Amino acid sequence: MQGTNQKPYIHTKESIYNDKFSYGLNNKILISELAELWFLDIKDIMRPSSYALYQSYTEKYILPYIGAMRADRFNAGVLSELLGRLCKGNADSEGKETTLSQYTVYLLESMVRSMFHYGAEHKLIPEIPFGKAEFITVQKKEALPLPELEVQKLLYTAEKQGEDLQLQIFLPLYTGVTLSELCGLKWEDINIETGEIHIHRNLVRIQNNILYENKKDTGTVTSMAECELPENMCRKFAIPEKLSSLLKKVEYAKKPDKESYVAELDKKAGRKRSTGIPEDVPDGRTLQYRLKMAGEKAGIKGLTFKTLRDTFAVMCLQAGGDAYSLAYIMGAGVPAVCDRYGQWMVKNDKILKGIG
Repeated sequence: MQGTNQKPYIHTKESIYNDKFSYGLNNKILISELAELWFLDIKDIMRPSSYALYQSYTEKYILPYIGAMRADRFNAGVLSELLGRLCKGNADSEGKETTLSQYTVYLLESMVRSMFHYGAEHKLIPEIPFGKAEFITVQKKEALPLPELEVQKLLYTAEKQGEDLQLQIFLPLYTGVTLSELCGLKWEDINIETGEIHIHRNLVRIQNNILYENKKDTGTVTSMAECELPENMCRKFAIPEKLSSLLKKVEYAKKPDKESYVAELDKKAGRKRSTGIPEDVPDGRTLQYRLKMAGEKAGIKGLTFKTLRDTFAVMCLQAGGDAYSLAYIMGAGVPAVCDRYGQWMVKNDKILKGIG
C-alpha cells in the first residue's frame, strides 16, 4: 500500500449520478475519489460531529495508505493488511506512532465496508466479497454496537417501510429492551402524558408435547406465554424524545387498545409463523426476521436485537450515563454492565481531589 499526497477531484452531489456510469465502465476511480463521493452521499444523514470524526479518521488512517489505489483493485486482503497495521501500531499521517483501540479499528472497518458497498450499489465499482475480518473479532461477552452511520441508515430504511417496523427498531434502540420484552410490551405499559415506559413483562415461546389420537405418537405444538419479570428486572423510566414522538404519532393515528401489543406483525413479512400462535400475538422469530431484512436493505448484515441493545447501552454511556443507571434501565446487574461495556466507560479520577 502506498501513501499519497494527491488531492481527490472535486465533485458535487449532483455530479455523482452523471459521472458514475463512466467511472463504473472504466473502473479507474481511485479510493480517494470514492471516499469523497461517499462523504457527499452520507452528509445529510449524519450528525455534524460524527461526520467530522469520519472525515478525520479517513484522512488519518485510510487515505494515507490506500488513497492512491484504484478502487476496483481493493480486496479483503488489502483491508486485512490495513487493519493489521493499525492494530499493531503504525505511524499516522503526521509521523506519530498510533495504536488504536479495538472499537476504533472496528469503526474504521465498518467505514471502509460501507464506502465500498456504496460504490458497488451505485455501479462505480464491482461488488467486493470481503467476508469476515479477523481484526474485529471479540469475546462473546463484549458488545459490538452499530456505528452512528449504520444507525442512521437503519432508521432511514425503517422510515420508508412503515411505522410498525419503526417501532420495533426504535424500542430496543432507545430503551434497550430485549426481544422477549419487546414482544410482551403493551400500550398500557406506555404513558404518553408522563413520558414513561414500564417494562415488567416478556413474551416467550413454549413447546408443548401432545399425544396424537392413535395414542402412540407424540409431537409438539408451539404457543406463546406471558411471563411477569422478576422484581429486580422490572423498571420504569423516561422515554427518549425521538421514541416518544413516534409513539404519540402511532397512538394518535391508530388509537390502539390498551391491552394490545405494541409490536405489530406484518403478515407479508415472508416468514411462516408457527401453528398455534395467534395472529395478534408478536412472534419473536418473525420480528427478528423483519429486523434482519431491514438491516440488509440498510447494508447491515446479520443485524440482531442484541446488537440494537448494545448500541443503546453505548449511546447512553457516550451521553454521560453511569453504570448504575444503565444497569437499572436495562434490567441487568452493575457487574454485568461493567463487564460488557467497560471499554466505553470513562475513568474519572478527579473525584479523588474532593475527598480527604
